[in-house]
Amino acid sequence: MNNNQKSTQPQKRQRTSKKKKHSLRAFLFNKKRTTRQNSLLYLLSILVISAILATTGIVLSNDLLALAKEDREITVTIPEDASIGQVSRLLDKSGVVHFGSFFHLFTSIIYHDVDFRPGMWTLNSNMDYRHIVNEIRLTNRSTIKVTIPEGYTTNQIIDTLVKEGLSSKEDLRSVLQDEEFHYDFLPEDLGNETNRLEGYLFPDTYEFYVSDDASTIINKMLGNFQIKLNDDSNGDSLAKLCKNKDMSVADMVNIASMIEKEAVDAEDMYKVSGVIANRLKHSSEYPYLNIDATIQYAVGHLNLTDEDMKSDSPYNTYTSKGLPPGPICNPGLNAMKAAINPTVHDYYYYVANADGSAHIYAKTQQEQTANIQKVQAEKNK
Repeated sequence: MNNNQKSTQPQKRQRTSKKKKHSLRAFLFNKKRTTRQNSLLYLLSILVISAILATTGIVLSNDLLALAKEDREITVTIPEDASIGQVSRLLDKSGVVHFGSFFHLFTSIIYHDVDFRPGMWTLNSNMDYRHIVNEIRLTNRSTIKVTIPEGYTTNQIIDTLVKEGLSSKEDLRSVLQDEEFHYDFLPEDLGNETNRLEGYLFPDTYEFYVSDDASTIINKMLGNFQIKLNDDSNGDSLAKLCKNKDMSVADMVNIASMIEKEAVDAEDMYKVSGVIANRLKHSSEYPYLNIDATIQYAVGHLNLTDEDMKSDSPYNTYTSKGLPPGPICNPGLNAMKAAINPTVHDYYYYVANADGSAHIYAKTQQEQTANIQKVQAEKNK
């Protein structure tokens, strides 16, 4: 009898221990729980879920209404025909909003089929959702097509945009002078002159929305320049070619602007570029570029006088050494390609023929003088 008791005692303790281990599980899943236990569990679940929902609601509300968000400017670029989903992910990734999916839901419900204006936008992380959408949404889908010819100056572009009714001269000048632009290809010190973006407003045919403001228009042109600069679909991009030849983008655009104004056609651009390259390469012997177009840019007219030729403007490449302080127009793609790939030759001079249809090139000053005299004689016939 005593032996049996000893042998069964440990088994009883083991069963008791197992019951303790599974007591919580039994409480949670036992269908025979008392009503009081069920009520307690239900109340506990409600409290936990409510706490989670409350916390989530506070966080989402803060993002939606910008109740306590940091003050930080963020620049985002919205592509053409961007969907709500694309814009939501873009804003989330950039930090303008913290919950892209919630922004997507809000915008879809409140604005339905909203369209967004493409371009570069400076937003603030302390904006609420409604403010963000109103800032970047498209309110008028009517468009105006405008062609900006190659070689147009900033002032000519302004006049064209104003003539087409897209913006006022005051708004365009204000943006050109004062707005901050976040493009890697732009010089660090732009200054605050109206022509500070000269060379970078890419000439092309644009389709602007009637509702586009001056900032959107200018940024669209700068964005187009960025696309052309980095386009490698036909080989190395212009940006890569500049890097390979140890040429800054600023110098490339500067030279291209002179080529655009001086050359008579696309083929001639490469020979003009060769003359500029030869003079820059042998600057000790040829310190001045002697480009008439730079003086014309400075004085604002084509027919140069003796007084114009002697002006002390930094754009006078007859009296100021090296490159002018900046581009003298907005060059096209061909001129920029020519600036990077000048024709290799021994010419240092050129002059337009009598009817201006071609250039006559010369290696020496003597040849240039003879060519000028020959052209003048033909004009006097």
